[in-house]
Parts: sequence; structure tokens; C-alpha cells
Amino acid sequence: MKKKIIASIMTALMGFLPLGAQSLGFLNLHPDAGAAGMAGVSVAMKAGAYAPENNLAAAALQDDRLDVAAGYTLWMPKVSKTGLLSASGYYKVTDRLAVGIDGKSFSSPAYTITTTDGRSQGTFTPKEMAFGAGASFRISDGFAAGLHLKLATSSLAEEAKATAFGADLSLKYEKDALQAGLAVDNLGGKVKYGEDSSYPMPMCIRAGAAYSIAGLTASAEGAFLSGGMMAGAGVEYAIRDMVFLRGGYHYGGAIPSYASLGAGVKVAGVHLDFAYLLASETVGGSLMATLGYRF
Repeated sequence: MKKKIIASIMTALMGFLPLGAQSLGFLNLHPDAGAAGMAGVSVAMKAGAYAPENNLAAAALQDDRLDVAAGYTLWMPKVSKTGLLSASGYYKVTDRLAVGIDGKSFSSPAYTITTTDGRSQGTFTPKEMAFGAGASFRISDGFAAGLHLKLATSSLAEEAKATAFGADLSLKYEKDALQAGLAVDNLGGKVKYGEDSSYPMPMCIRAGAAYSIAGLTASAEGAFLSGGMMAGAGVEYAIRDMVFLRGGYHYGGAIPSYASLGAGVKVAGVHLDFAYLLASETVGGSLMATLGYRF
């Protein structure tokens, strides 16, 4: 009975991913506004501040020495108005080695606690958090591998709390205008909310490719989760490497289908990015914004 109650709470609060079968679904919600403007495609793109989440291997191939950013996501405002605070970054220790850290906090609206006879016992605000660190290494020209370790906590109710450890493995290849990436996210054991309530981590396998020419980058990727297949495609047009216009489409599965629009600006190393999701009754209206610095 307790397991059914927890599954119902998870499904109602998050509104995405088959949470009756797995937990910590927010780990597959990447808060990078730049990638979100391209419908979330990120595994094959060049590294940015959110490389620890997108594909840490890419950081070892990046020319920039450091990139850090913080952001806010308003997720599903038509349904639950959940919020996601995030911060992430990487640093090139040597020409071959890069390290990265990241963290995010996912907060859902408070709900009323009621007894079996219908009496109110106050409210509870669910919250989930994740913190990660990792490193990537350039194995050869244009090819790198990365490992990202994470700690995630989930508090869905007074008696429904859990802690879990996981890992992401990633590969990145670059050759002239072509890029390719592969990542296996959220490898880990069971997430236990109690003796009779345990769920697997939301493992996700992502693979994609990107191609750039004359300031235009097109990228596509596919993903496999226990909730089924997902796919997305996006484009980015850079104007003098200062202004960026983005758009894309995500084909559903675990996360409902949607279209995206995005824009960004970079001046003297400071970069500001926005993304807006539309054409979806569930995630439409979601907003993402990130502010960062790179050199």
C-alpha cells in the first residue's frame, strides 16, 4: 500500500516520466537553457557550463579554460508550476584533463496532508536535489571520455525520503565540422523510500550527432529510457559569435512532445541564455534562463 501511495505522489507532483516504475525523474531534466532552446539536444554539442549534465567528455575537447553558470527553470506552469534552481561548470586542468561540478534543486508546490478521515494536518513541500562531480580526459585528437558521479536526495512526504548514488558515462568525438556524442546517465542501484518502496534510478542512454557550417549548427539525438524512446532535433544560428538564435522539436515518450525557441547573447565572456517551450499541453509555457561566464 505504501508503495502505491508513493508512486501516486511522484506521478502527480512531477507530471513526466513513468514514475510509477522509477524515481528521481528530475535527473533527466537538464536545466541548460542553451540546449533547451534546441529542444534539449546536447549530447553531441560543444561543451558549455552544463557539460557535467550534458556530456562531460566534451569539456576535455573545449578550447575555453573555464565555463560556469547558474540558472532557473519554471517547469510546467500550466500544470504544477515546479521550479528548478541549478549551477554547473567545468575547468580545464590541462590540455587533456577537465573537471566539472554541478548541482540542482527541484521544488514542487506544497500539498495538503490529510488523515484517513479527511482532516487536514498541514502542508508538505516536496523537494529533490542532486550534486555531482566528475572528470573527462582527451584520449586522442578529437576523442574524449568522461565520468560523472552524483548524489541525489528525494523528499516526497514525511515518511517518503530517499538518498541514492549514481554515475554518468560519456564519450565525445569531434572532426572538423562534425561532432558525435554518447552518454549513459543515472547508472545506480535501487532508490529506497522504505522497506517496501524501492524503485530503479531513471537510466537513460543518449546518442547524437551535430554538424556546423557558416555559423549554423544542426543537431539531432535519440534517447532510450524505461519509459520508451525519445528523439529531438534542433538548430542554432550564431551571429558573429555574439548573438544566438535557436529552435527545435522534441518527440515525446517519457517527456511529452514539444517545440522550443531560444536565444542567447555573449559579451566579454558573459553569456545569457533563454528558452521557451511551446506546442504542448503539459510542458508548454516552461521557461529556462541561465547566466554564466567563460574564458
